[in-house]
Amino acid sequence: MTRKQLHHIIYIFLLFALAAAIPVSNFAMSAAGIFLTANWVFEWDWREKWQRLRENKLAFILASFFVLFLFGLINTDNWSDGLDNVLSKLPILYAPIILASSAAPSGREQRIIIAGFVTSTFVGTCIALSCAITHPADDFRAISTFISHIRFGFSVILSCLFTCLFAFKTAVAPKWLRTICICLAVWFVGYIFVAQTFTAILLLAVITVVALFYLLYAEKEMRLRKFLLPAMAIAILGLTGYVSYVTWSYFHYDYATSLESHTALGNTYTHDTASMVENGSPIGIYVCEEELRTAWSQRSGVDYDSVAPALIRYLNSKHLRKDADGVAQLMEKDIDNVEHLIANVDYTQFIGIKRALYPTFFSVSLYNRTHQVHNSSLLQRFALWHSAVLVVSEHWGTGVGIGDHKAVLNEKLQSIFPDMPLDMGAHNQFLTLWIMGGVLLPIGFLFVLFVPFFVRKHPVEVLYLLFFIMIFFSCFAEDTIETQAGITFYTFFNSFFLFCFDRFEFLDWNKN
Repeated sequence: MTRKQLHHIIYIFLLFALAAAIPVSNFAMSAAGIFLTANWVFEWDWREKWQRLRENKLAFILASFFVLFLFGLINTDNWSDGLDNVLSKLPILYAPIILASSAAPSGREQRIIIAGFVTSTFVGTCIALSCAITHPADDFRAISTFISHIRFGFSVILSCLFTCLFAFKTAVAPKWLRTICICLAVWFVGYIFVAQTFTAILLLAVITVVALFYLLYAEKEMRLRKFLLPAMAIAILGLTGYVSYVTWSYFHYDYATSLESHTALGNTYTHDTASMVENGSPIGIYVCEEELRTAWSQRSGVDYDSVAPALIRYLNSKHLRKDADGVAQLMEKDIDNVEHLIANVDYTQFIGIKRALYPTFFSVSLYNRTHQVHNSSLLQRFALWHSAVLVVSEHWGTGVGIGDHKAVLNEKLQSIFPDMPLDMGAHNQFLTLWIMGGVLLPIGFLFVLFVPFFVRKHPVEVLYLLFFIMIFFSCFAEDTIETQAGITFYTFFNSFFLFCFDRFEFLDWNKN
């Protein structure tokens, strides 16, 4: 084995390790990136590297964003945080340069790298779901134990795309392997809905629509095209109608002309007819605190006062009266849910539209009464965007500096929304970059995102288009490249698709 062959084997192994680390380990991502860079340096074949880079000038363009990013240090007062942020962006520099200048992986090597990524994602979903089963919680986002639930959602969506591509476009692969890929694709879609990551659900919906339109355009078989268009229309109309019905049934309530005044045990009900409506019923009607306290103590060892709001809402969501009879009708699983402060029975659905929408509905209703936004991630995003836009309007030219952007945003946020948690970022990548380094940074980032569509010699693959859509749209609701998992996911797969991935070799099972 020659020295060159040895370094190539190490290179493929490290790509495999980096891809496998993205869904599950920030530390392993960093370690794989360091070793990948070291192997690239010690390989030392600079003449061939330079020749490949000359043929892939796009790599220089992508890496140049790192240099532009450094200008955000000009206004920085907090150099410690600023340098940490710069170091976290190093994948922008090394990923395109290393992947573009190294020998391209063969079809078999590409499949090995992607298999590592998909397998790691699958293991991550299994662990997350086991946590959801053994440690039930009101917020399903907590089941993502390795990286942010949103960044993990990116990995799940991309793994789903890879398995679908391999299952339906590879004719010569063993049938058992294609069957496994189909099962994995179904599993990944199911996980996204079970985990209730709203950003991932929206991205999956957008990507699905784009993929279906691509099939309509590319599919030559007219019979399939005639089937796809009506199926898409029916699916969209059906989903819209069901969401509308779920929304109406949550907020709609036919107020009774008279309400009973006493419980079956003869105690007095209190009726707050102006209380919030949840699951089609006002939370504050048919409440007897005296009976609730006694009945709860007979069913649970948890102090009543610590669960009272959750218990009242839970009974309401099951359309039970908030009295002794209502508590008696709860099953042991219901008692356990209330003890874990799960306040709505529909929050316990393993999958479903209600599980996704009802927490947002409740938060919006609560905001209309209290003007507090800390109860909803959606409302918090609106608050963060509003504050970020105000900061941008005051520092639109040069920003406030890479190390100071969170402190400035926190100050603006506290002055407008004092109940908001701090250090959350703007939850919009373009606004975050604008605050950091002024107007040039988001413009530069947009240029880097779109430039592959214009400077490549060959048109981009449809899989890259779907990957781009996922990254681009996520940047409007997330600080996508402000975390280790986010920046590594973007830079690695962006460079992999542009400089390493060959769909025909990837799908050709007979080729090494």
